[in-house]
Amino acid sequence: MKRAIFRSVLACLCIYATFSGFSSKSLADEKVKGFVISSESETKTIEKVNNRILDNTKGSASKISYVVNIDDKISFSLAGLLSLDKGGVVIPVKDNNIDDTSKAILKNSEQVYVVGDKSSISDDILNDLGIKFNRIGSDNPEDTNYHVNKFLGNRDLLAVDSGNDSDILGAVHYARIYNMNLYIYDSTKQIDENIISEVKNGKNIYFYDGVESLSNEAKAKIYDLSEKDKKEIKSYSLDGKDLLKIFKDRYSLRKNENVVLSENKNLTDMLSSYILADKSGYEYLVMDSKSMNLDVERLISESGSKNLHYVSTDELGKFVNFRSLLSSVNKEEVTGFEVNKDKGEITVSDSNSDKKAENSVSEKVTVKSNEKLVDGKIVPKEEEKNVTEKSNDEPSSSKSSDGSFEYSKVLVMNATSYTDDPSENGGYSTTRLGTPLRYGVVAVDPRVIPLGTKLYIEGYGYAVAEDTGGAIKGNRIDLCFTNKAQANAFGRRNVKVYILK
Repeated sequence: MKRAIFRSVLACLCIYATFSGFSSKSLADEKVKGFVISSESETKTIEKVNNRILDNTKGSASKISYVVNIDDKISFSLAGLLSLDKGGVVIPVKDNNIDDTSKAILKNSEQVYVVGDKSSISDDILNDLGIKFNRIGSDNPEDTNYHVNKFLGNRDLLAVDSGNDSDILGAVHYARIYNMNLYIYDSTKQIDENIISEVKNGKNIYFYDGVESLSNEAKAKIYDLSEKDKKEIKSYSLDGKDLLKIFKDRYSLRKNENVVLSENKNLTDMLSSYILADKSGYEYLVMDSKSMNLDVERLISESGSKNLHYVSTDELGKFVNFRSLLSSVNKEEVTGFEVNKDKGEITVSDSNSDKKAENSVSEKVTVKSNEKLVDGKIVPKEEEKNVTEKSNDEPSSSKSSDGSFEYSKVLVMNATSYTDDPSENGGYSTTRLGTPLRYGVVAVDPRVIPLGTKLYIEGYGYAVAEDTGGAIKGNRIDLCFTNKAQANAFGRRNVKVYILK
């Protein structure tokens, strides 16, 4: 199975032809649209996702419904896998309550399953609605995983630690594409021998090695219980530490006009958005909530995607990363967006992001064929190694993978430094855009550099303009550090600020 997995991955590799030179002006100027599925309530967000799925599938996805308590992370994840594997939608229950939108879906379902034990969801909640259902579970909450796997049938098993939401999503993804059962292991409890005993007749047990992998002792005990050779454990451990890369690698092999995105914040957003992508035939990407996502921007730009669908349990106005992504792929200012709450759409204005403020200082930089841009400095190629070694003392985020980047213009600015300590920021720990203060955030004058602009700053690294300051006017820039000593060492200096494409 292990070799089969990698053969299947290799079989997916293909080379897409690059089309250029014949795009009409209307196509070249076409904006990438942004659509948002969001609510400050987890149940409402899932319901909005369900409505979008039903629209995209002409209602056929409502034939099967899986009712689950979304506060029960393991049962919710298993219900998601059932929905992906067997079809249907996940109906959220919270505080033993089902909203009217979900009730309407249930009444139109041909088959309804309750995932979990009776203490999680009582029979009364559906009996009162006059809905017939089957339960995948028992009176014991610890048996749900076993009953779900029995329902799925005798297949290879993938075990994942329940401690990290990203790990669970990655395991659900692998279980989905490789047709596996899933054991979400709670390390605070005993290994469920019933689940392990079901893996028989030549079936294999895999381990998802993520942020919080199963311990070697737990893996060994599972293999002992299944009477498998412990020497094979390493071969059957799948690397899932970088979930974002897993989806980016998969995305890079495909082209699709529609992409669903979520940030790696919580399981509700990630799993419901993944289900939306799967059922709608869209592609899926996870964005890093703490970075500028330059790689995601590049992938989307290169793939020619036209519609970006973003799922988040948050207020519309707080989608800083998503709006920044839209601004970059559309070459627009991040402030040039309007949010239509009724349509759930972020529309791009017709403003020109390349307008130059009167008080900006611009300098044209040309990199010749025998030169290379390394850490913000133009150097002869033979000196590249020395410059790179010299910059090793700076934070690792100050260099791209190959020391180069694409930019539209460069400004010479006077730079100062500050830290993320709230005591230095009037008691605030967030930026002007509402994002956390962190390394890579800079304060600017929005008249010179629009908020949301991605930058590369000489001697500092990649950054995004998310903050402002009373003293930051005109050709000034203030760089955020998380280390007081580093901030003091940076001091005040003139730097080149590259406006990234």
